[in-house]
Amino acid sequence: MNDITVNDLSFRYADSDQLILRDVNIRVNEGDFVCLLGQSGCGKSTFLRLMAGLEAPSSGSICVDGQPIDGTSLERSVVFQDYGLFPWMSAGENIVLALRQRFPEKSKAECRDIARRALREVGLKDEVFGKYPKSLSGGMKQRCAIARSFSMNPRILLMDEPFGALDAVTRARLQDMVLDLWSHEERKKTVFFVTHDVEEALLLATRIVVFGQSPSQVIFQKEIPLERKPSRKEMYESRFIMDLRNELVGYTLRTRAGRPFRIAS
Repeated sequence: MNDITVNDLSFRYADSDQLILRDVNIRVNEGDFVCLLGQSGCGKSTFLRLMAGLEAPSSGSICVDGQPIDGTSLERSVVFQDYGLFPWMSAGENIVLALRQRFPEKSKAECRDIARRALREVGLKDEVFGKYPKSLSGGMKQRCAIARSFSMNPRILLMDEPFGALDAVTRARLQDMVLDLWSHEERKKTVFFVTHDVEEALLLATRIVVFGQSPSQVIFQKEIPLERKPSRKEMYESRFIMDLRNELVGYTLRTRAGRPFRIAS
């Protein structure tokens, strides 16, 4: 099991007195797809950096199966909005490099085979393996980044607004692709997905966590059971989803207005 517990987590940067996160408490089950929702600047990406082990809490803890996160780990993979591909390496070699680190017992030839298969699984042709990032569209580069993370088979996948810079059509295609990859895994990864888009959160998530204004606390959490998760076509036909959408939009509007919140249980 890889259950995750966040206990009274607070964070400020070492050179600042200003809290970014304050007393954050979350419990996530293994295999959850968690969307972190909130306005820009509310601390969602900072929380993801703490999850990745790139920052350390000022107080409180993040524990995986009772063990505090202490530094980075290959069991946790990150997909950033800017793709994170090395420009001097081909798309395929970017994936091979990550695989060699994750699976040192595998040969380079084995890692190349895994990388080619991963690229196919995200809808890219074999010739993309040898192309450099500068020759790829934004959508193709993000597919490569997602292929890299899924091929490493981490238990926890952290995605920081990965589709935020893409056009609407490409964004929708990649949302469906990630959901399809995740839903067909025999042992589902636990995903933390940062977004400020309510519709994106409703489409992807099995659990939605809303952050308030900085210093952020969790102001609302809601589980969406798998049997009630809608497809893209069904989303606007579900009364449960539409009621939840209206509730989430209400929280978002109140955040913009700077109004106080109740802490939802």
